[in-house]
Amino acid sequence: MIKIISIKIAISMGIAFLFLNHDVNAQTNYPNKTIKIIVPFGAGGTGDILARIFGQYLEGQTKQSVFIENKPGASGILGTEAAKNAEPDGYTLLLSTNTTHAANVSLFKKLPYDPVKDFVNIGSFGYVSMVGTIPPGSPFNSISSLVSYSKNNPGKVFFGYYNSASLMSAEQLKVRSGADLTGVSYKTIGNAITDLMGGQIQLLFLETASGASFVDSGKILPIGVTSLQRYKKWPKVPSIAETYPEFELTAYLALSAPAKTPPEITNSLNNWVSKSLNDPTVKTKFDSLGIYSQPMNLEEMKKYVQSEIDRWIIYTKNAGVEPQ
Repeated sequence: MIKIISIKIAISMGIAFLFLNHDVNAQTNYPNKTIKIIVPFGAGGTGDILARIFGQYLEGQTKQSVFIENKPGASGILGTEAAKNAEPDGYTLLLSTNTTHAANVSLFKKLPYDPVKDFVNIGSFGYVSMVGTIPPGSPFNSISSLVSYSKNNPGKVFFGYYNSASLMSAEQLKVRSGADLTGVSYKTIGNAITDLMGGQIQLLFLETASGASFVDSGKILPIGVTSLQRYKKWPKVPSIAETYPEFELTAYLALSAPAKTPPEITNSLNNWVSKSLNDPTVKTKFDSLGIYSQPMNLEEMKKYVQSEIDRWIIYTKNAGVEPQ
């Protein structure tokens, strides 16, 4: 009887060892299949562009395919929730931003995820400023003339927004200047740009990366950037702070994974994110998009996300924006 029990124990231990060994090998051999990066916004936005640039870099480093899935809706909530509920095995990642992981905490009463507890925030790619844009033929050609026009024509100036940065840029302008602006929500950046060019809305704040091709082609006109310094690609476009001192708003872009993703995997991903920022090809593309790189390790990233949550609490409070 003792022999039989011993044999059963040995077999059980052997099976357990095989499963454990398989799990360890799966982690140490990461990645060995296609990686998916969920972008919780529409195609053509800064997050989408950046995810595809990084995806190409990651493919070169890992020799595995990287698939970008756009899942827009509800200020990035739909895609972020999908990433939260994914298997924490490193094969479903999230292009996270200040919208998904900071602003939404203040903008929504009930959020179906916690940006700190439900994710391992792996690393930061960097941050971008926004640019206020108007359609050609607009009755104003500067931030000050827009503000003046809106005050003299109450209820006639509409701004579009598709994420927290595009919303809060306009809300901050209202607070600092007294402008009379009415917001119009869009599911994707593409729809907002289409309506701006068509004159349905009169103002749209875009990330410089997203707006570059439209500005450079003359389809929309830039009237002010939200960083304290001017955007080097458009040196003639003033910063809004030149007219309204201390006006500043930037948006960050990062990589996150579901909570409980093994440390071996998140450390590898953090290393690839950091290395990508020094890759000449990636760096050139990021520079052309106006992305200011800011590499961070996992601990720094954890603290940074919390600091951004705190910063956006102040933004929304000062703007008087009530959570939905």
